Amino acid sequence: MRGNLLLFLAITMLCFTGCKQIAYKAPPPLPGSSYFPQTIGSTWQYRDSVYGLPTDTFPLIGVKNDIVTYTMNGSTTDFNSKVCYNATVVSQLYGTGTAYYYAQGHTFGFFCQSPPWGFTTLDVLIDKEPMDYTWVSSPSLNMVLNGSPVQAINTILEENITRVVNGQTFTGVVHTGINYQINIKGNGFHNVAYFDFYLAPGVGIIEKDASYYGYLNETETLMSYTIK
Repeated sequence: MRGNLLLFLAITMLCFTGCKQIAYKAPPPLPGSSYFPQTIGSTWQYRDSVYGLPTDTFPLIGVKNDIVTYTMNGSTTDFNSKVCYNATVVSQLYGTGTAYYYAQGHTFGFFCQSPPWGFTTLDVLIDKEPMDYTWVSSPSLNMVLNGSPVQAINTILEENITRVVNGQTFTGVVHTGINYQINIKGNGFHNVAYFDFYLAPGVGIIEKDASYYGYLNETETLMSYTIK
């Protein structure tokens, strides 16, 4: 997804040093209890809508609607010792790519292509922490993007809520938020993007909303899923 973030992670046909394919190993979470299932053959289909305004930093005019399907494919990729579980991504608008999901201990997240900052990583959830818990993570493998320091402020905003997405009712949902910040020329960190994630147990991400420089840029909502 172009300024968007779930295809966001998808259409990155990036080939970068430090990545290597390694033998698949059993995913850390079990599908019946995890907010981030990674079992082979599990599939999610999302409706992805990208918006734009004439004053937006990402000048997309009107709405672009896409259908994006993610399927865990049984491969893993090692990004500087952070092992990701790979998903094949098929977009009606942008073709085929790969998404990279990681689960290290209780921390779940993914790598994505995020214009204009490049290849980034986002922690979506720490599943053992309570509501209002906040942590700081680096959205870059080397804590720098385009020569400027970056950080992500992650917060668990709500727990055990009910949310209806495309006519489906999900319970036990966790809502997290991420402030993406950059420090340009030593002038201090300031927000450039904000992301909301809604995750259901045994399902995964059911909704994602992305805003850039204060403008809602993308909404991605779950249409159907199969957890193996």
